[in-house]
Amino acid sequence: IREEKKKTEEYYECTVPLYLPEQFQKFFRMSSDTVDIICSYLASCPGLTSRSYPGGREEIPLHKRVLMLLRYMASQETLLEISDRFNVTESSLILIRREINNAVFNSVFRRFIKWPSISDLPGLANRFKNLGDNRFTNVIGAVDGSHIPIQRPLDKANCYYNRKQFYSIILQGVCDDSLKFMDINVGWPGRVHDSKVLKNSSLWDTGFIRCDGGRYHLLGDAAYPLKEWLLTPYRDNGHLTRKQRRFNEVHSAKRQVIERAFGLLKNRFRRLQFINMISIDEICKTIVCACVFHNICILQNDLDVLDGIFFEDNDGNIAPLQILESDAQGQAKRVQITNRL
Repeated sequence: IREEKKKTEEYYECTVPLYLPEQFQKFFRMSSDTVDIICSYLASCPGLTSRSYPGGREEIPLHKRVLMLLRYMASQETLLEISDRFNVTESSLILIRREINNAVFNSVFRRFIKWPSISDLPGLANRFKNLGDNRFTNVIGAVDGSHIPIQRPLDKANCYYNRKQFYSIILQGVCDDSLKFMDINVGWPGRVHDSKVLKNSSLWDTGFIRCDGGRYHLLGDAAYPLKEWLLTPYRDNGHLTRKQRRFNEVHSAKRQVIERAFGLLKNRFRRLQFINMISIDEICKTIVCACVFHNICILQNDLDVLDGIFFEDNDGNIAPLQILESDAQGQAKRVQITNRL
C-alpha cells in the first residue's frame, strides 16, 4: 500500500516529465507544447492562481490542474481513477474541472471560436474552392449538429431522449476548411431538430450579414432550409437531373469538413462520447471547453490524433417539408451553381 501511494504521489512530478512525446500525446491527446500554450492563456484568468484545495496540504500548480482536466477530457476514466493518479481528492478534481471550464467559457472562448472578418472571407473561400470541384465557389464553411451522449437528466429527461434512442445535448458547429470551429451553439436537448436549433441561434439572425450579404455561403444538409447564405442539397425524389445529382455529390464532398471536425473532436476528447454529469450547465461548459481546446490544437498544428478518426453519422435528420423556409434567392443561387457544374 505504501509503495502504491508513493507511485501516485510521484506521477505528476516524476513520471509525466519522463514521457516520450508520443506517450504524452496518447495520454493527454495533445503535445506538451500545446498544453503550455493553454496554460499561458489560462494563467491570467481570475480564480486560477495557484492555491490549495479541499483535503490537500499544498497548492496545486496550474499546469498540473490542466493535465488533470485534459486526462478527464481525453478518456472515460472515473473521477476516482484520475484523482488517485494525480494524488488529489475527488472533490478537488471536481472543483478544478469546474474552475477551468468556467475560465475557458468566460475568458478564452471568444478568443478562439470567432467568425472570420469580411476581409478573411475571400481567402477562406479560395481554400474551400480547392476541396473537390473548383466550380462550386464562395463556400466559407459547413454547419451541422452533433449529439453529445449524456446520462439520463434528473429534470425533463424525455426532452433529451433523441431519435437515435439515447440522451444527448446538441452541439451545433460551423467549421472552416481546417476543421476549426468558427461558431458553436451548445445546450439544446437531443430531442430538438437541427433546424430548430439553427433558427434559435445567433447564426440564423446574422448568417446573411456574416456571409457578406449573401455573397458567400455555408453548406448544410437537408435538415436545414435553403437560404442565400446556406446552401442545402436537392431532395432526392427519384427524379433528379444529372446536374442536380452532381451538385449533391460536390456539395457532400465539401460539406464533409464538419463531419470530420466533429469526428476529430470526439476522437481527441473521448469524454464527449459519453458525459456522465448531472448538471446540464457543467455539461455544456465541458463541451465548449473541448471545442476551444480543439481549435487551439489545430492552430498549433497538433493533429496527431487524426489517425483513426471517425465520421459523424447524421443521416436521417431530415426536416418535415412544412418547417423548411427556403427563399427564392437561395433557390436561384443553387440553380446557378448547378448549371455551372
